[in-house]
Amino acid sequence: MNQAIGSAAGGVVSRESPGRMKIQMKMVRSLIKSAWASGFTVVKCNGDSCGRWLTLRHISGRRIGIAMRDCWYCSSRCFKAAAEAQFSQLLIAGPVQVNHVSRMSLGLMLVSRGLLSTEQLKKATEEQKKKGGELGEILVRRGLVGEKQLTAVRAAQWGCPVFSTQKRGLPTSIQIPKTLIEHYSMLPLHYVAATNRLLVGFVHSIHYELLYVMEQMTGCKTEACFVTPSDFKMQMEKRKHTEGMAELSAPNELKYDTTQTPAEMAHILGSYGFDIEVEEAVIGKCKDYLWARLKSGSRSIDFLFHEG
Repeated sequence: MNQAIGSAAGGVVSRESPGRMKIQMKMVRSLIKSAWASGFTVVKCNGDSCGRWLTLRHISGRRIGIAMRDCWYCSSRCFKAAAEAQFSQLLIAGPVQVNHVSRMSLGLMLVSRGLLSTEQLKKATEEQKKKGGELGEILVRRGLVGEKQLTAVRAAQWGCPVFSTQKRGLPTSIQIPKTLIEHYSMLPLHYVAATNRLLVGFVHSIHYELLYVMEQMTGCKTEACFVTPSDFKMQMEKRKHTEGMAELSAPNELKYDTTQTPAEMAHILGSYGFDIEVEEAVIGKCKDYLWARLKSGSRSIDFLFHEG
């Protein structure tokens, strides 16, 4: 048995024919028991029609296979098939929709609080219809409302607090793709390890589907708040310097602007993941992007696929 374990430790145990299933299961149970006593772990591939078993030594530093959604896949072929199925499912289902219905629009809240006249709101709304843009930014640019006032009203509209960064730096332990930070105008502001909670600040509006995906990727519980545009800009400048230096040695974000099929996205993840021997993959979806994260030890690599 020790010889069998030793040979299995370096590779995959071959499949048995259906007629020998009972014999196979007895051998597997015996292998698992003996392997556990010898410091090995036996795992089964969750790939469709695979059924292969692998015996790994606990103390081995070698990474074999990729885990995803509480399943383990022994080879690039099995993982790609599972990833393709998950990408397809997310594209069909779409992002998690959590609709927020406020009692009053931003413009009317500003008017009700005496921060804006009805005529001023009307002119700003007309400009928005002609030139586009965000209403709050138009009001601030026209000098009709201060950005701190605007942020306070936004926070009241969504029932969330305002967070003042006060020139404090951002946590580096929680990794969020720069593409999503810029696209959604949001920032990871503060992480509390004791409660595993991540405070996320938004400038314009809260995207709950993004918060949900962030929880999947990071394992943290997220809480939303608002920050002023100035605080957001200041923190983004800090991130450009610190992240720019880190990416020179090891890029941690790969973005694909062209539309990819589920099979193409799965091929990219599978090829990249097995080349660098990652341990785990997580796949999710927010409004405009499919977000996949490959984890290897303490390092994570993000893949963002733009949904045409």
